[in-house]
Amino acid sequence: MINEEKAQEIAAGYIEQPEASVGTPKLKEIEDNLLIYIVPILISGDVRGEIHIHSETGENLGGAGCWLTIISKFIFFKKF
Repeated sequence: MINEEKAQEIAAGYIEQPEASVGTPKLKEIEDNLLIYIVPILISGDVRGEIHIHSETGENLGGAGCWLTIISKFIFFKKF
């Protein structure tokens, strides 16, 4: 089994945006006792996505992400 640091290193290799970095991986059990590391992708300290790393092989299993950062900088007020 790979450790958190190795999962973080592997995930960092897949990031192409210069302002993005990886956060601290969390180990999670998914289907059929498969353990994966969920490695958060950070932009300006905010989580904007994640990369899933297989805990045994180190393989990139995919992930999810939202790279739109502008919307989070605005606050909208609605009067009721």
